[in-house]
Amino acid sequence: MSRPLIAVVRGGYSGESVISMQSAARMMSAIDTDRFDPYYVTITPQQWSCEGPDDVPLPFDRGVFAVDRGRGPERFGAALIAIHGTPGEDGLLQGYLDLLHVPYQTGGVLNMSLTFSKYSTTAYLRQFGFTVAPSVLVQHQGEDHAARVAPLGLPCFVKPDRSGSSLGISKVKHLDELSAALELAFAEGPHVMVEAGIVGRELTCGVIDLGGKAQALPVCEVRHTHEFFDYQAKYHAADTEEILPAPLTEEVTRLVKERSEAIYTALDCHGMVRVDHFWTGHELVTIEVNATPGFSAASIFPKMLEIAGIGVPAAINGLLERCLGNIRTVTH
Repeated sequence: MSRPLIAVVRGGYSGESVISMQSAARMMSAIDTDRFDPYYVTITPQQWSCEGPDDVPLPFDRGVFAVDRGRGPERFGAALIAIHGTPGEDGLLQGYLDLLHVPYQTGGVLNMSLTFSKYSTTAYLRQFGFTVAPSVLVQHQGEDHAARVAPLGLPCFVKPDRSGSSLGISKVKHLDELSAALELAFAEGPHVMVEAGIVGRELTCGVIDLGGKAQALPVCEVRHTHEFFDYQAKYHAADTEEILPAPLTEEVTRLVKERSEAIYTALDCHGMVRVDHFWTGHELVTIEVNATPGFSAASIFPKMLEIAGIGVPAAINGLLERCLGNIRTVTH
């Protein structure tokens, strides 16, 4: 019996494409080739292409999502999306795959487009009663936004609404820093969220669904010497600590896990998701939901899987089994 063809989709149109290539390589190495036949599908602003695990290029038909290995076009049976940012994290790729009836491991179009917008995510969660930081959405560059931002207090965070890996984010301590922070954020996209600063311990919790139910992974506490957990702190700083499991009380650990699972379910997430929080000492404030978390050697999520006793191979192959087994429909 032939092994199902799996597309490990990498690249993308944003500055996170470098991390995507690393995440895809980690996923590829975990795939059980006795059960699946994986190939890379690389998406760039210039083209879509297909390569084998050895990066040897092969003819690819984007119209039907098929590879030609010398026997004519063969359609991929499922996609393992490893793109951070557009088009893999904002619902665009999911819509394309839905039209072709190709299952994938992430959430569907609505879930991905919603969670890709930081402001929309927190606004939605606020309506469901989850505690999130106060924020405003800024959509027009060059205007005087000080009056709108003032009620949030200082310090505040200026973030591109639809970007990841902490790209374009600034911590504003004085109002005269706001204009430069907005300019930096607008360089990443046309919508910017300004969020009240929360003081507390930075916690993140992975959630995965391998058997029909959201399962929270061990909670991680992030400690660093930067103003916030920026790109440099995430990927290059030698003094950044990711403490797994986080040294929290049993009560707080349970709260973080239960909150993360509840958010995963409320947003109709699928696959691997990371939920970021601050613990202030008396309440848990949710900051962000990452629906395609980094999966490189430096990323937190694979470490959570290992500490949980699941491991990377079991997670990746389990998600592929769910895709191919039609446990979750592809209509989303």
